[in-house]
Amino acid sequence: MASAVNLDSLWGVWNDKSQPDTNRLKAMSNIAWDGYLFSQPDSAFYFAQIEYDFAEAVGNKAGMASSLNIQGVTFYLKGNYEQALEHYDKSLKIKEEIGNKKGMADLYNNIGAICVQQGKYNLGLEYFDKNLKISVETGDKKGVARAYNNIGNVYSDQDNEELALEYFNKCLKISEEIGDKNITAVVSNNIGIIYEEQGIYEFALKYHSKSLKIRQETGNKNGEATSYHNLGLIYSNQGNYEKALEYSYKSLNISEEIDDK
Repeated sequence: MASAVNLDSLWGVWNDKSQPDTNRLKAMSNIAWDGYLFSQPDSAFYFAQIEYDFAEAVGNKAGMASSLNIQGVTFYLKGNYEQALEHYDKSLKIKEEIGNKKGMADLYNNIGAICVQQGKYNLGLEYFDKNLKISVETGDKKGVARAYNNIGNVYSDQDNEELALEYFNKCLKISEEIGDKNITAVVSNNIGIIYEEQGIYEFALKYHSKSLKIRQETGNKNGEATSYHNLGLIYSNQGNYEKALEYSYKSLNISEEIDDK
């Protein structure tokens, strides 16, 4: 979660009606995303709705698209993919209308992630390739890293571990280079899964522990639950059932806390 100081500052901008509309909308977007999205998704949805209502009132389409995307992510985090897709589609149409290429790339990424969750791997790859193309074109290193990670996920799901590791390591290199902790945590988790499936538990524990540490530092409750779950699986595979239960219960408790079905 963002620090209290940052949230106080953002609230100050939002409540200052002398500020330009764009500044106030950006502040509310950051409150929803940085302050609450990965720890209290219902609160993030609420604040994103405030952003949407204000953006619609002042005719700011970029703000409308931003809020719809955030709300889509809240549904995604809770496993409600139908509602997530509905919000992503609405956001994408607005971003295409206003020519926001980076925003389009973000939405291609989000939609592709749902396609993969639904087992539509080829369609997922199409969206990730669109994301990668725009990210390279616009020089968005974060977008490139995220695309590499998601393409790696597809190959991982298709049991092509060699290609999956290739793309994950490309992602990790860029994410560490640009200092993006969230992407580093995600891709470290994914590398850990590959080593876990290969039975190389020493490396699997190393990468999952790295991911967990970052997620705890950044207040990413959803990711923290995932890391505890994966560590629990490794300890179970090693026959250390006491530790497996300890980590699995931690994962369960956090998942219930944030209503992640």
